[in-house]
Order: sequence, then structure tokens, then C-alpha cells
Amino acid sequence: MEQKKIPFFKRLKNAIVNFDEYQNFSQEKLGTAIKYFLKLMLIFSILISVFLTARLYKEIETVKTSFTDECPDFRIENNTLIIDGENKKYEKDFGYEALGLIIDSENTDLTEEQNGQYQRIIAFYKDKMVMKTLDTKTSMTYEDISKNQNINGLSKQQILDYTNSSTMILIYITFFVITIVFGFIAYSIQILLDIFLLSIIGLIMSKIAAVKLKYKEIFNMSIYALTLSIALYLIYICVNISTGFTIKYFDLAYQIISYIYIVTAILMIKSDLIKQQIEVGRIIEEQKKVREEKQQEDNEEEKPKDDKEKEREKRKKG
Repeated sequence: MEQKKIPFFKRLKNAIVNFDEYQNFSQEKLGTAIKYFLKLMLIFSILISVFLTARLYKEIETVKTSFTDECPDFRIENNTLIIDGENKKYEKDFGYEALGLIIDSENTDLTEEQNGQYQRIIAFYKDKMVMKTLDTKTSMTYEDISKNQNINGLSKQQILDYTNSSTMILIYITFFVITIVFGFIAYSIQILLDIFLLSIIGLIMSKIAAVKLKYKEIFNMSIYALTLSIALYLIYICVNISTGFTIKYFDLAYQIISYIYIVTAILMIKSDLIKQQIEVGRIIEEQKKVREEKQQEDNEEEKPKDDKEKEREKRKKG
């Protein structure tokens, strides 16, 4: 039987608000359900990438403004950092996941206090540049930077010119594309594991409810049953990226919602099967009544014939 093609967003809506559609979802080809899942994850990844790129832009603009207004003029000459004026140190905590910017012409490395205070650091010290993330710390001397990057000298104005150039657009585009690719792969694997777990729970529930469903049918329904959880997860991540807002037990709520959907879908299928059985029973009863009525009519038609035969027999005997 040829399956009716349903637009993606109509499928998404039905998966959230229309439990009657889950029996149809279960009968789809596995490839159809997988395509729906991949489209959903692509939209998921694109939207998250949009918010991440917007946050990166906001962070860079904030850093750039502070850097322009507060940082003293400096330059790198003969592989040494030189700061003009009396203040030989600039340090700024931007608050974005503990991001710090340090320009210090007197020290040569992060102090223990700085190392503990910031999760991410960009630092220019007397003879080298230091970059730190959550897991890694990288140091490069100005001499190595000059040789490897073919950069002769560096100053505050050159950095500002670079951040205002069209090169930044390419950086944002590259970041956007990379986050889409990595987000799509990472979140697809994560949510696919959730689908497998949900399908096992659905299989157990189908046995308890005495509903005969193949694993492929339950797997299809599990993909759609996670739709609302995925949509809420997307909203939560985007809000978290924008504001840092967190919900302590969101992961638990994410799982519970999907469990409710798969259990409800299976119980709805069981209810439909019971209704079908009742309807079939009624049809059988109606057919039985029709047959009995017809038999009765046939008997009534035969009765006069029998009476006439008896009358004839009496006359013969008389």
C-alpha cells in the first residue's frame, strides 16, 4: 500500500498533539521515520548554531568595546610586549563563562589566582601569548608566532583593525557551519540513544498491554514520541545560551515526557483495537440476526405448503 506523503511540519504537529496518528506512524517504512528524525535534528542544530554564533558576536563586540576604551596602548617589538604609560597591566573579567582578557608586560605566565578564576583566558605576557580553555592551555612565544604566522610586530590598533575587517564575517560563517556539523552529529547520536531506550520501554509496555507490535513499529513511534521533548530541549538550550538560565531537573522532565507519549500511544492503539473488536462483534451479531430472521421467513413460507399437503392427504383417505 502506497504511503501518503505528509509535510514535515504537519508530521511534527501530529506527533505532539494527535495520538491517533501514532498507529499510522507505526506502519510507516523505517526510512520515512528516519528521514523525519534527521530533518528534525538538522533544524535543531541550525537553530542552536544561530544562537551560539549570535552569542559569539555579542561576546566579541563586548570585548572589543572594553579593549578599545580601557586597555592601554601596547605593541610587540623584538618579541617583547611593551605597554605605553604608567599602568603596565590590563585585566578584564567579561563574565561569559568566566572569560578573561589579560595584557601584562611584567609577568610571564598565569598566576594561580588567574588560573582558578577564569575558565577561558586570552593573555598577552612579556614574551608570549597564553590561551586557556576548560581542558587545554596553549602557550606561544612571540618569536614562534612571528615565524609561523609571518607576523612582524603587533599592536593594539592592529588588533582593532583586524576585528573590524571583513575577515570577521568569514570567522562567523565558519563558526556557524562548524557548529551545525558538530551539533548535528553530537545531538543526533545522543538523541538516537534516547530513542533506543524509549523503544525498549515501549516494547515492555506493549507486552504488558497485550498489544502485538513489532519492534520496528515501536521504534518508529519512539522517534515521534520524542518530538515534544526535543522541541523543549531546543528551547531550553537556546534560552541557556542567551541567558545562562538552567533548570535543575530538566533531563528528568525530558525523559518523563517521552515515556508518557510512548505509553499513551500504545494504550491508544490498544483502545482502537478493542473498539475494532467490539465493532466486528456487532457486525457478526447483526449478520446472525439477519440469518435467523431470513430462516424464520423461509419457515413461514414453507408452513402453508405443508398445511395444503396435509389437507390433500385427508381427502384421499376420506
